[in-house]
Amino acid sequence: MNRALEQREKRARIKALLEAKGLDAVVLRKGANVAWIIGGRAHIPTTLELSCLDVIVYRDRIVAVTNKIEAPRLEAEELSGDEELIVIDWFEGRDGQLPSGQKIGIDSPDSNRVNLSAEIDELRRALNSFEVDRLEQIGSDAAKSLGESMLKISSKMSEVEAAGLIANSLWSRNLEPVVLLVAGSERIESFRHPLPTTSLIGTIFMGVICARRKGLIASVTRIRSLGSIPPEMESNYQALLNVEAAFLDGTKAGSTFGQAFKSGELEYLKQGFARDEFSKHHQGGPTGYLPRDFPAHEKSAQVIGINNAIAWNPSAQGIKVEDTLITRASGFEIITADKSWPSLEIRGRARPDIARS
Repeated sequence: MNRALEQREKRARIKALLEAKGLDAVVLRKGANVAWIIGGRAHIPTTLELSCLDVIVYRDRIVAVTNKIEAPRLEAEELSGDEELIVIDWFEGRDGQLPSGQKIGIDSPDSNRVNLSAEIDELRRALNSFEVDRLEQIGSDAAKSLGESMLKISSKMSEVEAAGLIANSLWSRNLEPVVLLVAGSERIESFRHPLPTTSLIGTIFMGVICARRKGLIASVTRIRSLGSIPPEMESNYQALLNVEAAFLDGTKAGSTFGQAFKSGELEYLKQGFARDEFSKHHQGGPTGYLPRDFPAHEKSAQVIGINNAIAWNPSAQGIKVEDTLITRASGFEIITADKSWPSLEIRGRARPDIARS
C-alpha cells in the first residue's frame, strides 16, 4: 500500500506540472525516472540508460508499457498496482504504444514531444517521506556492508578479491553495487576512479561504493590502514576532512549547488592543497536515483531543496571522503554514518577516520 501512496504523491506533482505546461501526459523512459515513478527496479542490464519499461503519466491515470518477458515480474514485484499495463511481444518496439505530439511531454530531447527532462529531474530530487524512509535504511545498510567488509580484507588479497568480499556483503543486504571501486597501496595515489585489479591490497587501501535498492542509491567511501600511515597522508586526510566540512557547511536548503561548491573549492586552498586539486576529480552533487544527477560545480544554478539526497566526495593525493546526506529544513542528516567505524570530530560532526589495525 505504501508503494501506491508513494507513487500517487509523485503523480500529483506531475499532474501539476502538466497543467502548468498545458500538456496531457508525459512519457518517462530513462531508468532513473522510471524507477522513481514506480518505486522499484526498472533495469535489466545495469549499463543501459533506458528502462525495461516505459511509463506514461496522464493527468488522471498511469500506464506502463513493456514486453511479455518483463510483464509478469514487473506486475508481481515492481509495480504498485495502480498502473494500467500494456504488454507487447519481445520483438516489437515500444515506440508505437507511446503518445506523441505537442501536448505530450517526455524526459529527454525528442522532436515529436516536449522535452521536460529538467522539470522531471527537479521533481525526482525532491524525495517524499516514503523515499526518505527507504533511503535512510539503504544508507545505513550500505555503510555497514562496506565497513564490515573493509575490516575483513587482508593485505595479501587482490583488489578484485576485496571487491568480491564487498559485493557479497552488499548483496546479502539486498543492495546492488552499481559502483564498486577498490585501490590498494600500489594504486591508491594514482587513480581517482580505481576499478579493482589483480594488484595486491598491501598496507593501505580504499573502498568506494554506490549501493542501490529499488532504484535509490547511497554512496560511501572508507579507507583502512594495515600498518603505519605515512605522516603526509595522515596530514592530507585531516585537511581533506576540513574541505568536506566546508562543503557540508555550504549545504543549505535555498542555496544553490554552485554556492555550496564554492565553499569547498575555497577550502582546498585554505588547507594548503594545490590550486587545481579540486579539478582532478568531481566533488559530488545531488544523488538519489543516479550515483550523481550531475557533478556540481561553481556555476550550478540548481537550488538545494528540502529532502534532497546529496553526496559530496572531495579527494586529494590518494584519499577521498564520501558519505550521503539528506537535507532538512533545519540542516541535514548524514544517512551513511556508521557508529562501528572509527571516527573523529571535525567542526562538531563525527566523520570517518582511517581505520587502523
